[in-house]
Amino acid sequence: MTEDQDKGQLIFVSRALRADLMLLLCALFWGGTFVAIELAVKQMPPYLLVALRFLGAAAVFLPFYIVLKVLESRQSRTGGAGSRSWWKGMLAGLFLGLISFAGYGLQTQGLVYTTPARSAFITQLLVLFTFPMQIFFLRRKVIASAYAGLTLVLLGAYFLLGSPAGGAWNTGDWLTIGCAFSFALLIVMLDVLARRFSVADLTFYQILGTGLMAALASRLGLDNAYLSASPNTASLLSEGNGGDFLQSLMQMHWQSQLLLSLLYLAIPATIGTVLIQVRFQKETSPARASLLYAMEPVFAGIFAFLILGQFLGWAESLGALLIVLGVIVSEAFSTKKQNDQKAANQFKSAQKR
Repeated sequence: MTEDQDKGQLIFVSRALRADLMLLLCALFWGGTFVAIELAVKQMPPYLLVALRFLGAAAVFLPFYIVLKVLESRQSRTGGAGSRSWWKGMLAGLFLGLISFAGYGLQTQGLVYTTPARSAFITQLLVLFTFPMQIFFLRRKVIASAYAGLTLVLLGAYFLLGSPAGGAWNTGDWLTIGCAFSFALLIVMLDVLARRFSVADLTFYQILGTGLMAALASRLGLDNAYLSASPNTASLLSEGNGGDFLQSLMQMHWQSQLLLSLLYLAIPATIGTVLIQVRFQKETSPARASLLYAMEPVFAGIFAFLILGQFLGWAESLGALLIVLGVIVSEAFSTKKQNDQKAANQFKSAQKR
């Protein structure tokens, strides 16, 4: 291998490693949401919580979005790389927001009928949907090591989150299958749209779209199903059509625990994760990304131990270990020689310019 090829390979590996680490950070933020939501949902119904999480994140991100758009506008005037029109980026971001809401909505609605352990394990089945979607939509092949990693991840999720074989499948389980499908579709669509549209547009309008859909769902009464199961939240919504959204907020008792949970959910767990996905997921494959995201329950277990004092049993610990091994297997053997050669060629082309 020549010196140019060595330099090109180092650049390619460094870029891929950076993307993997950032997606791993994304999974870490998501892992923390389990504890934050558990603390917040005792005082607030789920759809209202999702609405405040994403609308709050949109409000925080709005000034940065405006600055980014001004910079993009100046760049295009000075002959820099142009971007697609604003409204196309907005529609693409809102489309991602609709898919995102479908995932969160179906998962939340499914929890009315099924248990959290079953829901968490079934959600991990998104990797089963991501692989065929990658082949169908993106025409990308999935190499053997990715399938080996997938097998270990699924086995680890089984031990970590509990066996779903303890009872017959119910309505909530099927709704959670829809959630897994939605999250897999979001991963693949991000891979497609992040290459075509502005990071700022996709990030802001995905967050805003998710929040608006959740607020509409709460206003239409989808939170009513949770009121009988949670007496602490029964007074938050008036009877009838789900209550008035603003009135519900005015009636709430804003304790520090709830505020801190919302801040975490809105900023690192929403703005941070969406920015990371839009910016870095395009530098890896959807199948690889879904395996990295499978580290989420491992981080959730760590946060549960540190904050709530909940311990993992032997089976759960074995599951966490298998998930880590699955990611390592996928990462260690996924780089192809043709990608290394492509990186070397790109490096040589850049030197000639």
